[in-house]
Amino acid sequence: MTHQLRAEYGPQGSAGGVKVWHVVRERDPAVALCGRTMPAEAETRPEQEWGTGLRGCQQCGSLYMHEVPHMQGAHPYS
Repeated sequence: MTHQLRAEYGPQGSAGGVKVWHVVRERDPAVALCGRTMPAEAETRPEQEWGTGLRGCQQCGSLYMHEVPHMQGAHPYS
């Protein structure tokens, strides 16, 4: 399953910057994993940017971790 990150903006819209990043499934980019409806004009980034310091939705992040395959080769003690 492929995911994307979608921006949620504050009251000033995109001019005020990104408030938080949500994770969406690529096949349904209008709905975040947490259930929030994402506007069509929201900035989109690749899922590889998740966990790189962007302020992410905690609920989306938790659900994302349950959907992505575990990469055993990336962990020295697995």
